[in-house]
Amino acid sequence: MNGEPNDAPKSTSSLKTVAALAALALLVTGVVGATGRRARHDLGWPDEWIYLTLARNITERGSLNTNFYIASSIQAIGYPHRDVHLPGYAFALSAVGSLIGLSIDSAASLNALCFAVTVFATFALARRFLGLGRSLLAASCAALLPPYAGYLWVVYPEHVTAMALVLLVAIAAWTERSSFTLLLGAAFGVSLLFRETLLLAFPVFAFLLGRKRTLRFFLPGLAAALILIVAPLSRQRAIHPNALYPSAVTEALGTSEPLTHLTHTVLRNIQTNLTFLGSSDPIRSAEDAVLLLLLGLATLGGIATLGLQGRTRGFLRASVLATAVLFAAMMVLYVVRERGGVWGGVRALMPMAPLLLVGLCGLPVGRAFGAILVSALISLSLFLTSWQIAFFNRYKGINLEDQMRAARFIGDRTLRFAPRRIVGGRYFQYGFEHFPVEVVWRGPEDMRGLDALYPKFPFDFVIVHRRDPLRFDLRKDARYEWTNASEGQAAQYQIYRRAER
Repeated sequence: MNGEPNDAPKSTSSLKTVAALAALALLVTGVVGATGRRARHDLGWPDEWIYLTLARNITERGSLNTNFYIASSIQAIGYPHRDVHLPGYAFALSAVGSLIGLSIDSAASLNALCFAVTVFATFALARRFLGLGRSLLAASCAALLPPYAGYLWVVYPEHVTAMALVLLVAIAAWTERSSFTLLLGAAFGVSLLFRETLLLAFPVFAFLLGRKRTLRFFLPGLAAALILIVAPLSRQRAIHPNALYPSAVTEALGTSEPLTHLTHTVLRNIQTNLTFLGSSDPIRSAEDAVLLLLLGLATLGGIATLGLQGRTRGFLRASVLATAVLFAAMMVLYVVRERGGVWGGVRALMPMAPLLLVGLCGLPVGRAFGAILVSALISLSLFLTSWQIAFFNRYKGINLEDQMRAARFIGDRTLRFAPRRIVGGRYFQYGFEHFPVEVVWRGPEDMRGLDALYPKFPFDFVIVHRRDPLRFDLRKDARYEWTNASEGQAAQYQIYRRAER
């Protein structure tokens, strides 16, 4: 009988927790369902075809080499080589694809699973610092926060990256065993295969684990993973103009003055980022509006640390510090906006947002004022998510139309030759549909460049747009046969077959 008064509160608390988790499950299901009804279920961006093709290479050929190349990258590091992206996401796609096939649907299923784990991990993390109600609030805001829903039907690593960080941070918040901390460090190291910028979240782990466990266990586990797993899988990555790291380092090492070259490259990138950041327009640009929201959360988090106490304050301070360092790294080595694919800066900041929300939900504000803030955030999130999906749909539609036209045109005229390698333009869908054809999507600009490329990448076709000046030199060179000459100069693409000599 003495135990009854103690058992009742525990039972009630457990029921409330189950109810909160059920509510989150319903919310996640609703977000996934609503997004699925609005978003395009098509591939539409270069990286989507690249990721899925690489996943197929892993599944069918056991290879990490890419099928899409830049001519200058081949000249710099040879052929074949790997994609500029780290292979973690391709591994995840390959695992899912081996079960249900490689497509936009399987990628969206992976995204939805990772999204759900992210939301529940946010709740678990928040419970370490906050009560049940505020933890539910933090997780709900994370579920609705842009750009999460917008990326559910995009074959990008954003959801698996965010899941890896939030889940590992949640584990770090609850774990106390030293041996488990060692494994946590190794898992954090492996997570960098999704995106290396996750390393900048280290201050969060250091705060949660404390100095002793961080130095004795977490760092050795991290170092072991970096040396034994990440480093080998990060080799031979392509040189890409939008990826300053590791491309700039590789290029600098090939010059007579590597330090000077690297310094100039970094300073030029900072100047470009500052220019683009200064021209942002959140009123007209969905990307700028979402970027401003994420930066606003970090700024608000910095201010909020003044009103918090104890571990919640320390956690939020560490999260803000990690976000600030990440933003600085973006300015120096990566991109902030308008470059580097779709919403590069937003994607880099995205995994940090749930951590900031957990800290912000700990603010000791009154119910009325808190309700106003939460309502404003949710309303803004829903508006921006709708805007983001509409933008993505339009952007994908335009790209897909061009890709489909090129894929049909080239495929119809080259199929009988069974090409292995082609040089031309951004023919990503063609390469994806005609696997394992390899495509140089950014080729040389003149015949000298083609002659230098051929010994390293023995291509079968050169395909140029009807207005490309290279077509004149190709017609005069006896080594190239204009296979669709009968269509005349009005054909959108001119296809030249390299004669075997």
